[in-house]
Amino acid sequence: MNREERIEQARRRAAEHTPQPAAQAQKRARVSHQRLSNIGASQADRHVTDTGERGTAPYLDPTATPKEWGQAVDLARMITIIRAKRRDTITHSELKWVILDALRMMVDPPTFEQLLLAISPESDGVMLGSIVVHTDSGNPTDDFLLAAMESGFDDPHDVLQRQVYAHFR
Repeated sequence: MNREERIEQARRRAAEHTPQPAAQAQKRARVSHQRLSNIGASQADRHVTDTGERGTAPYLDPTATPKEWGQAVDLARMITIIRAKRRDTITHSELKWVILDALRMMVDPPTFEQLLLAISPESDGVMLGSIVVHTDSGNPTDDFLLAAMESGFDDPHDVLQRQVYAHFR
């Protein structure tokens, strides 16, 4: 085997063992979910609140930070699907913490509502964001429910959640 053949063979082997972007994103989501499980919902809430009050992290913006926005949507969708498969909800603070932990960016309330709609593509046929709930009430926000109704999902939130759980078994 000559030098060029060895180089080509090494390149093929390297390509076979290079993680694909989707696989890397899935792994990042699993790691983020595990980290979230380790710190718990109340500590995630405190961390997000403290970071917001200190102003030590930039804010995510779909137009100003499109690359990070895409990463945040993908990560939030994967984390929320993990919870849906477990037939569990996730709080706003937990999801914001995951984004803060992974991207070092905060999400303000109006942008967060956009994020919840973005993780729920029409192709799913369910409103995945309906299992993202407010810490105090355990329900999705009124703003999200109004946006869901505008998108054609006008069932009560508990029905929307059951549809999500059935879809992501």
